[in-house]
Formats: sequence, C-alpha cells, structure tokens
Amino acid sequence: MKEVKAIIPANKIALVEELEGRLTISFDIIVHKDTLTMLTIVDNNQTAALIEELKGVGIGRIFGKIILSPISIEIDSEPTTKNSLGGKLKGKGISLDEMISSISGLALISPVFLFLTVLAGFLASFGLYYDNVVIIIAAMIIAPFLGPIALTVIGTMLPDNPYRVKAILTEIAGLGSCVLIGIFVGSFMRLPVDPVDLNDQIIGRTDPGLGDIVFAIISGLAAGIFIVRGESTSIVGVAVAASLCPPATNIGLLLVNNELRLALGSLLLLSLNVISIYATCAIIFWSSQTLARGGTMSSRQYKKVSKRYYFQILVMIAVLVSIIVWILYFKPG
Repeated sequence: MKEVKAIIPANKIALVEELEGRLTISFDIIVHKDTLTMLTIVDNNQTAALIEELKGVGIGRIFGKIILSPISIEIDSEPTTKNSLGGKLKGKGISLDEMISSISGLALISPVFLFLTVLAGFLASFGLYYDNVVIIIAAMIIAPFLGPIALTVIGTMLPDNPYRVKAILTEIAGLGSCVLIGIFVGSFMRLPVDPVDLNDQIIGRTDPGLGDIVFAIISGLAAGIFIVRGESTSIVGVAVAASLCPPATNIGLLLVNNELRLALGSLLLLSLNVISIYATCAIIFWSSQTLARGGTMSSRQYKKVSKRYYFQILVMIAVLVSIIVWILYFKPG
C-alpha cells in the first residue's frame, strides 16, 4: 500500500471535492494557514491512476506537489471500503514517477555504480578463468545492470527526457568496464593457447544458443513485471546480470589472448541479451499502461510518442527474431 499526499493552496479546496465525487474516493484533509494537505491510502497498483488524475487537474504540474510514501501495514478498527477504487482507479501498476525514483539510484553513472561494476567485473573474470560457478554467481548478484536498461526503456517513452541518453551511456560504461577488466585480468592470467583447452564457463559464452535467448527473454519479462508492480528488483536483477556481466568480461579475457573469433561470439551473445531484455521490458511496460499516462504529456504528445515507441519495439523484435532464425537454421555447426 502507498500513502498519497498532495499539498495544494488552500483556495483549491474545490478540486478536492470534485476529485472525491468523480473518483468515489475519500481524502483526509488537513488545513494549515495557506496550504491544504489531502491524504489517502491506495494499493500499489493504483498509484499510477491516482497520480494521473491529480496531475490531470494541475497538482504537481502547475501548482502544489505530490508525495508518495510506502506503508508496510495498516491496522483499521473499521475495515470498510473507505476508498471504493472503481471506475477511473483500476489497478494499472505504479506510476512512471515511482518507476524512475525506484531505479534511478543505480541506473545512472555514480561512484556506487562504478564501484559495484568494478567488483562484479573482477569477480566474473576470476570466476571464468578458474571455471568457478560460485564466483560467477557472486558477480551476478553485485552487477547493477538492470537499472540502466529499464531507465532507457522509460526514457524512450517521454519527449525530451534526460534519462534516455544518460541511461544508455551508463549501460555502455558498465559493460565496457567489464570488458576492460577482463582485458586487465587476462593480461596477467593467460588462457591456454589452444582453444580446445579453454574451460566450459568461457567456451559456453562464445556460442549463443536458443537457451541463451530464452533465458534473456524470461529475465527481461520478469524484470519488467517486478518494476511495474513496484516490487524489489534484487532477485530478478541477478538474472539480468547473468545475461550481461559474464559475456562482457569474457570478451576482454578472449581479446587479450588473441581469440578474436571467440570474442566475437561473446559479443554476439551480449548484444543478443541486451536486445532481448530491452524488448521484453518495453513490452511489459507498454502493456501495463503506466508509462506516459501519469499526466506528463498531452493526448497529442502521447499518440506521437506511442508511434515512436511501437516502432522501436518492432525493430527490436525484428532484430531478435532474425538472430533466432539465424541461430536455429543458418549458424555454422
């Protein structure tokens, strides 16, 4: 549950009465000097609809502000249907603002993001080199690569949104750092000269297969669902990192050991996983109808962005399908 608090000028009290009547919802009203605070409690999946309505009448855009606070438990002596959340407030998921707030901390370049990326890169490098699954899993847990992809998807939804480019650069910086760390570790810990002697963890990430595609697609779907519902992404973030961190590090290990062909295989796997996760996250975000519906743009802007967003999803899906067909029917071996 979430407590939704809106602070508006006291002379806007007519808006509260209008909203209560139209949405069949009750607000607790606190008046202090020249301001009026309206509070209500809704389920997590109804915040998007309520924020849409509040912004639609100007709250948070033209005047006043909206504050959301999580509620872990509500004990009510009269458990009645205080808020009959029907009609306009059908459950749609959390709002776009909540999504950005929940993932932006580790979705943009920061000292914490870079530190976690470096740790994950070194762990993945040693795990691959020593054929140690436990170390590789530790790298997956640490790697913060879900946030930038999700924020990139959100950024493509909004016109003139500053997050899109920043999130893309963050993802490139993170994955690029893993490649460089792989090169650094590989320069001190040389791999066998004969590719036949390479261990399973390294070889397994040089030959993309249908299983890799399915894993990345399922990871992206799960990530999208968790983000839209406002749930913790810690667990599903591990699955996403499993598709990104080890292949990126593997590229560096193989490049420094002059295994260009195998490195290109890891690059293909990494690219395939990024596309799969992006496309499936985008589909989930769109189907939830939480994006671009929070009063952040006009209907005309929404239709324009919708067409662009549809096109981007279709391009990603077309690329993904092409790669799948190539793997199934045309890939050598």
